[in-house]
Amino acid sequence: MALLAIVPASLGAQQRYWYDAGVRRDLWAEPGLSADFSARRHSAKAQVLAPAGLAKPAAAEDSTVFRDGPSSGAGLRALAGGVIVRLRPGTGPSEREALFARHALALARPIGAQDRVWLVAAPQGVDSLELANRLHESGDFESASPNWWKERARK
Repeated sequence: MALLAIVPASLGAQQRYWYDAGVRRDLWAEPGLSADFSARRHSAKAQVLAPAGLAKPAAAEDSTVFRDGPSSGAGLRALAGGVIVRLRPGTGPSEREALFARHALALARPIGAQDRVWLVAAPQGVDSLELANRLHESGDFESASPNWWKERARK
Protein backbone atom coordinates (compact mmCIF):
# COMPACT_ATOMS: atom_id res chain seq x y z
CA MET A 1 0.00 0.00 0.00
CA ALA A 2 1.01 3.60 -0.33
CA LEU A 3 1.47 6.55 1.95
CA LEU A 4 -1.59 8.74 1.58
CA ALA A 5 -1.86 12.11 3.23
CA ILE A 6 -5.23 13.82 3.58
CA VAL A 7 -4.70 17.57 3.40
CA PRO A 8 -7.07 20.56 3.14
CA ALA A 9 -8.22 21.30 -0.42
CA SER A 10 -9.38 24.47 -2.08
CA LEU A 11 -12.36 22.87 -3.86
CA GLY A 12 -15.84 23.63 -2.64
CA ALA A 13 -18.51 21.00 -2.15
CA GLN A 14 -19.61 19.27 -5.30
CA GLN A 15 -21.57 16.19 -6.16
CA ARG A 16 -20.52 13.77 -8.87
CA TYR A 17 -21.31 10.21 -9.92
CA TRP A 18 -19.61 7.02 -11.09
CA TYR A 19 -20.63 3.60 -12.38
CA ASP A 20 -20.22 0.54 -10.18
CA ALA A 21 -20.65 -2.56 -12.42
CA GLY A 22 -23.06 -0.56 -14.58
CA VAL A 23 -25.04 0.96 -11.69
CA ARG A 24 -24.83 4.75 -11.36
CA ARG A 25 -23.75 5.79 -7.86
CA ASP A 26 -23.62 9.30 -6.44
CA LEU A 27 -20.54 10.75 -4.77
CA TRP A 28 -20.23 13.68 -2.41
CA ALA A 29 -17.01 15.71 -2.39
CA GLU A 30 -15.62 16.22 1.08
CA PRO A 31 -15.02 19.98 1.32
CA GLY A 32 -11.61 20.93 2.59
CA LEU A 33 -9.89 17.59 1.92
CA SER A 34 -7.72 16.27 -0.87
CA ALA A 35 -5.71 13.06 -1.13
CA ASP A 36 -2.01 13.47 -1.80
CA PHE A 37 -0.63 10.47 -3.71
CA SER A 38 2.85 11.95 -4.28
CA ALA A 39 4.48 9.93 -1.48
CA ARG A 40 3.07 6.54 -2.47
CA ARG A 41 6.17 5.57 -4.43
CA HIS A 42 8.24 5.75 -1.24
CA SER A 43 6.27 3.57 1.15
CA ALA A 44 4.81 0.10 1.29
CA LYS A 45 2.28 1.04 3.99
CA ALA A 46 -0.92 3.02 3.75
CA GLN A 47 -1.25 5.82 6.23
CA VAL A 48 -3.88 8.52 6.35
CA LEU A 49 -2.83 11.84 7.83
CA ALA A 50 -5.00 14.85 8.52
CA PRO A 51 -2.60 17.70 9.31
CA ALA A 52 -4.32 20.63 10.98
CA GLY A 53 -4.07 23.90 9.11
CA LEU A 54 -1.74 22.59 6.41
CA ALA A 55 -2.27 24.43 3.14
CA LYS A 56 -0.88 22.71 0.07
CA PRO A 57 -1.24 23.76 -3.56
CA ALA A 58 -3.08 21.33 -5.83
CA ALA A 59 -0.68 19.04 -7.70
CA ALA A 60 -1.00 16.43 -10.42
CA GLU A 61 -0.80 13.75 -7.73
CA ASP A 62 -3.78 15.11 -5.73
CA SER A 63 -7.37 13.94 -5.78
CA THR A 64 -10.56 15.31 -4.35
CA VAL A 65 -11.75 13.13 -1.48
CA PHE A 66 -15.29 11.83 -1.86
CA ARG A 67 -17.81 10.19 0.44
CA ASP A 68 -20.11 7.37 -0.60
CA GLY A 69 -23.04 9.20 1.00
CA PRO A 70 -24.03 12.67 2.16
CA SER A 71 -23.45 11.92 5.86
CA SER A 72 -20.10 12.37 7.57
CA GLY A 73 -20.12 8.66 8.49
CA ALA A 74 -19.99 7.45 4.87
CA GLY A 75 -16.73 5.87 3.67
CA LEU A 76 -14.01 8.02 2.10
CA ARG A 77 -12.58 7.34 -1.36
CA ALA A 78 -10.17 9.11 -3.69
CA LEU A 79 -9.08 8.75 -7.29
CA ALA A 80 -5.68 7.05 -7.28
CA GLY A 81 -5.34 7.05 -11.07
CA GLY A 82 -6.31 4.55 -13.73
CA VAL A 83 -9.64 3.24 -14.99
CA ILE A 84 -10.82 -0.37 -14.83
CA VAL A 85 -12.64 -1.42 -18.00
CA ARG A 86 -14.53 -4.67 -18.53
CA LEU A 87 -14.85 -5.80 -22.14
CA ARG A 88 -18.01 -7.36 -23.48
CA PRO A 89 -17.96 -11.18 -23.71
CA GLY A 90 -16.47 -12.41 -26.98
CA THR A 91 -14.23 -9.37 -27.56
CA GLY A 92 -11.12 -10.75 -29.25
CA PRO A 93 -7.58 -9.32 -29.13
CA SER A 94 -7.87 -7.43 -32.44
CA GLU A 95 -11.26 -5.99 -31.46
CA ARG A 96 -9.84 -4.99 -28.07
CA GLU A 97 -6.89 -3.21 -29.72
CA ALA A 98 -9.23 -1.33 -32.08
CA LEU A 99 -11.53 -0.38 -29.21
CA PHE A 100 -8.68 0.94 -27.07
CA ALA A 101 -7.24 2.83 -30.06
CA ARG A 102 -10.64 4.42 -30.82
CA HIS A 103 -10.79 5.74 -27.24
CA ALA A 104 -7.04 6.61 -27.18
CA LEU A 105 -6.46 4.40 -24.12
CA ALA A 106 -3.01 3.45 -22.91
CA LEU A 107 -2.98 -0.01 -21.35
CA ALA A 108 -1.43 -0.48 -17.97
CA ARG A 109 -2.13 -4.20 -17.44
CA PRO A 110 -4.76 -6.94 -17.63
CA ILE A 111 -6.56 -7.88 -14.41
CA GLY A 112 -7.28 -11.57 -14.05
CA ALA A 113 -6.72 -14.44 -16.44
CA GLN A 114 -9.80 -14.09 -18.66
CA ASP A 115 -8.47 -11.11 -20.67
CA ARG A 116 -11.75 -9.18 -20.21
CA VAL A 117 -10.78 -6.74 -17.44
CA TRP A 118 -8.03 -4.17 -17.97
CA LEU A 119 -6.53 -1.33 -15.98
CA VAL A 120 -5.93 1.55 -18.39
CA ALA A 121 -3.78 4.57 -17.68
CA ALA A 122 -5.42 7.74 -16.36
CA PRO A 123 -4.11 10.50 -14.07
CA GLN A 124 -4.97 10.80 -10.39
CA GLY A 125 -7.96 12.96 -9.61
CA VAL A 126 -11.20 13.92 -11.27
CA ASP A 127 -9.82 13.35 -14.80
CA SER A 128 -9.89 9.57 -14.16
CA LEU A 129 -13.49 9.80 -12.90
CA GLU A 130 -14.55 11.71 -16.01
CA LEU A 131 -12.74 9.25 -18.30
CA ALA A 132 -14.39 6.26 -16.58
CA ASN A 133 -17.85 7.84 -16.93
CA ARG A 134 -17.21 8.72 -20.57
CA LEU A 135 -16.06 5.17 -21.38
CA HIS A 136 -19.03 3.59 -19.61
CA GLU A 137 -21.53 5.94 -21.23
CA SER A 138 -20.05 5.25 -24.70
CA GLY A 139 -21.65 1.80 -24.63
CA ASP A 140 -18.44 0.24 -26.01
CA PHE A 141 -17.62 -1.51 -22.72
CA GLU A 142 -19.57 -3.75 -20.39
CA SER A 143 -18.46 -1.39 -17.62
CA ALA A 144 -15.82 1.19 -16.72
CA SER A 145 -15.05 2.54 -13.28
CA PRO A 146 -12.25 4.52 -11.61
CA ASN A 147 -9.43 2.77 -9.82
CA TRP A 148 -10.45 3.89 -6.31
CA TRP A 149 -8.41 4.27 -3.17
CA LYS A 150 -10.79 3.49 -0.29
CA GLU A 151 -10.51 4.32 3.37
CA ARG A 152 -10.02 1.26 5.53
CA ALA A 153 -10.91 0.97 9.18
CA ARG A 154 -8.15 -0.18 11.49
CA LYS A 155 -8.89 -3.33 13.48
